[in-house]
Amino acid sequence: MGKILVIAATSREIECINKIPVSVSGREIKSIVGGVGPVSTVYSLMDYFLSFDIPDIVINIGIAGSYDKKLSPGTVIVPVTDCFADLGVYDGSRFIPLSRTGLKKDNDNLTSSDLYMADSGLLKLLPDAIRHVKAVTVNATTGSKESRERISAEFNPDIETMEGAAVYYTCNMKNIPCLGIRSVSNMVGPRDIASWDINTALSNLGETVTSYINKIAI
Repeated sequence: MGKILVIAATSREIECINKIPVSVSGREIKSIVGGVGPVSTVYSLMDYFLSFDIPDIVINIGIAGSYDKKLSPGTVIVPVTDCFADLGVYDGSRFIPLSRTGLKKDNDNLTSSDLYMADSGLLKLLPDAIRHVKAVTVNATTGSKESRERISAEFNPDIETMEGAAVYYTCNMKNIPCLGIRSVSNMVGPRDIASWDINTALSNLGETVTSYINKIAI
């Protein structure tokens, strides 16, 4: 009846859904640790696709940094769109995203909008209380006021991760329905680890993802 693949960057993030059975109502549930960052994530997904049957649904889970003070640690959100916020060129101190470099005509693997999308059907099955957000994906987490302001001005994101756009990009290219479910662990900006709440973020994430997978697997 179909397979669901769940991918997270780290084993700690995957472990928050360890109560999910390997099969629900005939749907097989698989999970993998994809590694940190876009490159490892794309490799892990493609390696899985080549080694096993293509899943019917891919769900990316994990923690995220928030650009929005209203999204406090522990808040579960779902990226409707995602993009690579540090893919481009520097002209002196000015950063130009790849979508505005003039290389578009030579790069057939970019979508027309340079945004990668969650599946609309999977979005409709989410509880109304879960906020839909705009996400950015970076190779290095944003740790300064200057970089936060630059990304905010260019993309106006709500959250930041290191893998989200890689999952959406790969699945969009392969026409596999996908969805990201994230939980805020910290605010984006200068690193203040004392203010992070990873435990609450993972606890809330685990409850939400487990409930959602049980719902869509019926």
